[in-house]
Amino acid sequence: MKLPFDVKSPYFLAPMAGYTDKPFRKLCREFGCGLTFSELISVNALYYDNKKTFKLIERDVSDVPYCIQLFGSEPELFVSTAKKLEGLCDCIDINAGCPAPKVLKIKAGSYLLKEPDRLFEIVKVLKKQIKKPVSVKMRMGFDKPNDLSLYLRLQDLGVDFITIHARLKTQFFKGEPDYEHIAMVRDALEIPVVANGGIDSFLKLEKVKRLTGCEFFMVGQAAIGKPYIFEDFLNMQDSKRSLEDIKKIMKRHLIYMEEFWKEKAVVKFRKFFHAYLKGYPNVKKFNNMINHAESLNEAFDIIDMIQ
Repeated sequence: MKLPFDVKSPYFLAPMAGYTDKPFRKLCREFGCGLTFSELISVNALYYDNKKTFKLIERDVSDVPYCIQLFGSEPELFVSTAKKLEGLCDCIDINAGCPAPKVLKIKAGSYLLKEPDRLFEIVKVLKKQIKKPVSVKMRMGFDKPNDLSLYLRLQDLGVDFITIHARLKTQFFKGEPDYEHIAMVRDALEIPVVANGGIDSFLKLEKVKRLTGCEFFMVGQAAIGKPYIFEDFLNMQDSKRSLEDIKKIMKRHLIYMEEFWKEKAVVKFRKFFHAYLKGYPNVKKFNNMINHAESLNEAFDIIDMIQ
């Protein structure tokens, strides 16, 4: 099964609000990520030309191929927004998986699984009015597993590939994913199915490959603080990076953040800093320091102090 574009590796970075900005996508690409997605973007915000939202979808030269993920509930807004974005990406991805209350409130994200006809209509109008591929990233269900007919209908409507996070909306990010559900869908469809959910090591990747039979895999939270997970997958191992290696990665990431976010870089880097140092001794001390740092030089000095 082939994707609608070429990828250099079968390991993809999931769209994550507040994390998958241009600097982080660039860093993950350097470690071998094959496909990147913007963070989930509101069709309403783009429809009304919100400048801050347009910055979130800015593309790096390494972002090839690159998908922009949209969330919303109104088919007309999806089409209007997608037309604005066609020249900025290689694919439009529909979010039918986000479990966040503020997204569900507007009947978007995983709420679309409760009203699949609305999801079908969004796909139908996008496939009719835009030329770029259309994909769907979804949960395996809202409060119970999706029926196979839902996936078959999406395929019939022309969806180019589907990504399944193998948890219910009601599970959020807890509990063991149901990889057998993905396997069932993968066996039934003729379009690519991307496995997602709980893939946090090469050992886990091997298990998911075996259970799902999928060719493509998406990593989300596990890449935060460990962007080299993609390199581990390509090298077929779970590496143990030295603290000095981690510090070099942190500095490179921070430089990319400064190039993109300018004076906001250090503040936006804080959550990544915390993730990079998770599990290290004296972490509270350094987290507290970075939380009060404002300049690039301050942040570099703090990184240099870590030992």
